[in-house]
Amino acid sequence: MISIRPALTGDAQEAAALLRRSIVELCVPDHGNDAERLEHWLSNKTPEHFVKWIEDPLNMIFVAFADGRMASAGGVRDGDGIVLNYVHPESRFTGVSGAMMIHLEEILRVRGEPVANLVSTITARRFYEARGYRERDLLPEQRPPYGIAMEKRL
Repeated sequence: MISIRPALTGDAQEAAALLRRSIVELCVPDHGNDAERLEHWLSNKTPEHFVKWIEDPLNMIFVAFADGRMASAGGVRDGDGIVLNYVHPESRFTGVSGAMMIHLEEILRVRGEPVANLVSTITARRFYEARGYRERDLLPEQRPPYGIAMEKRL
């Protein structure tokens, strides 16, 4: 059974470890094990930053549990859409990421957002496309430096 709840400051240590493992172990196509790029990506994936994200009134951060352990972390930010969606490597392909996406999209729907925006990794692109997301048509200067800007009509 998968359960999702708002993240608490007491989740920060475990959630930061989840984010870091997800990036290091699952996102190799994105960082290519390049030490500099990996260091940059991981630089804000710390318990301290996670607490700041939770405490920021523009964010809603969530954690998902499966079989009694933290399996996913996700979040939305006012004006930015889905800004966080990571899965624990041992929970990949178990449905927890899909459950988190349904939850995050519902948050946006309740807020009256007509479109869900996110920036996908190369690794997660097919996951999002299977859920109806498409690459956003942006000018070159509007594109994120890393990742793929995507959107879905809600």
